[in-house]
Amino acid sequence: MAVSELARRTLAASAVGIVGIVGAASCRSEVERFPPEPPIAECVVNADCEGFDDLCRNVKCIPDDGSGGGGGGTDPNAISATRLGVCREVNPVDCNDDDICTIDLCNPKDGACSYEPASHDFDGDGVNGPREGAKAGQPDSCGDDCDDTNPAAFPGNEEVCDGADNDCNGIVDDNAVFIPEGLAPVQVSSRALELAGTGGLAWSGSSYVAAYFGSTSGAISAFRNVLDEAGNPSAELSLTVTNSDSSGGPIAWVGDRYGVAWQDRATGDYEIYFRLLDEAGGTVVTAPVQVSDGFGGFSVNPDLGWTGNNFIAVWQDEREGVFDIFGQVIDIDGNLIGPDVKMTEAGNLQNESPIVAASSSGIGVVWSRNFQGNGTSFIQFATYDFTLQQVSEVLDLTDGTTKPVGPVAVWNDGEYVVAWADYTASPKAIYAAVIGEDGTLLIPPKPITSPGGSNSRYVTLKPLGDRVLVVYADDRDLNVGYEIYARMVSDTLEPIGEELRITNAPGDSVYPRASFGPEGDVGILFRDDRPTGSGVEQRVWFTRLGCNAGI
Repeated sequence: MAVSELARRTLAASAVGIVGIVGAASCRSEVERFPPEPPIAECVVNADCEGFDDLCRNVKCIPDDGSGGGGGGTDPNAISATRLGVCREVNPVDCNDDDICTIDLCNPKDGACSYEPASHDFDGDGVNGPREGAKAGQPDSCGDDCDDTNPAAFPGNEEVCDGADNDCNGIVDDNAVFIPEGLAPVQVSSRALELAGTGGLAWSGSSYVAAYFGSTSGAISAFRNVLDEAGNPSAELSLTVTNSDSSGGPIAWVGDRYGVAWQDRATGDYEIYFRLLDEAGGTVVTAPVQVSDGFGGFSVNPDLGWTGNNFIAVWQDEREGVFDIFGQVIDIDGNLIGPDVKMTEAGNLQNESPIVAASSSGIGVVWSRNFQGNGTSFIQFATYDFTLQQVSEVLDLTDGTTKPVGPVAVWNDGEYVVAWADYTASPKAIYAAVIGEDGTLLIPPKPITSPGGSNSRYVTLKPLGDRVLVVYADDRDLNVGYEIYARMVSDTLEPIGEELRITNAPGDSVYPRASFGPEGDVGILFRDDRPTGSGVEQRVWFTRLGCNAGI
């Protein structure tokens, strides 16, 4: 028996003895012969208290003042049978320096304060980006760089056609349009892969990194490939360090490195993994870190965002028997911050296919909510704080009478734009809605493509501040399947210009992934299913749109 436990029981026994003596000297009623059990001390020594070894909290065992308030002084010798001990913080360390631009920390091992900057200059242009919870340029934002992933974006810079908001006026490539360049697409995945599919695409300022997956001899693996400005691949390299099935590959450039996520079956069932790549994209900076918590059931369909300070990974997870959305905060060095977080409540439905839109102002997540029994599905959206706690009410963007699929979301200079395909609505188009920073619906869902009697599917978005570039697949031209198209819409979802066909090969061209690239190009990674004499070849290809400056 621990010394402190023995002491507590001794004090309790002493109290019983005292009551017993009093009872013997008085009229022996039933109450006196069987007195109530006296209270047991919460503590006798400091080690009895939770957090006693945290020198920031400074938790002590001190005498009760008789009301449970712990105001009986700080002398532990005063604890007795009649003055029980309680655990209270005594003069906890206060590290608040009243500077919103620092993160105030206390080391629990020694009680020492330290102060880390709340904003950073990750792209090295000499201007900090904003702290989390603020927009660049606002009072107390601690940084005016509107895009700290790109050294060509900072207040006062000259606007050019390069896929960046160079002057930080809230608009990317003012008045520019993006048009097909008429160049032949470039095959990215190697012929060694029997089948291949897209994961993600990002541009560092000097090269693209494409993430994708493919199969050989029935096994599926995730790959990365560094592409030059024209999309020409260098070498197909594995993202993983095991021979297990893996796929996915959302990738984010953050100013001086890439972060990439994927799903991997290294432990028997699928889990979510993350690692960093250096500026060149060809050198792995960190070993894979498992992001999902390893419970039974699959963790699949990851997406990845960047707040300006941390990565945000989201995925669908069936650890509780049905799929729900989970998330994890990851710091810039690839370290997990706290445990993963459950972000939705499935009930009797399945929450699947999450996409995260992250910024220094907040986090928005869109997902599909599906009823497996009859095929009913909904598109839902909610906002979250930087610890992934839900802030807004869940917003239903569809009503369950049609079949919406493949939702995506982006942060567009103060608002979220959400889009999806609808397989059974009229028209079978890409639909979109605009949602405020607080999660309120600003512009209800409306079609933003015009497929006529055909189908628009597989949408991705690139935000431009006052407008949004929409890239998607459509089968209206009856070219033996789907082709990749692009169109521009305003920030109120009104069409700007025509819908432009980008690809022309027979067979399906689907699942585009877009990234701003050099000189205002928009690089597009896509899957192409080309019929051949021996069957269909499913490969990953690269094409691009050129920036036609209107600045």
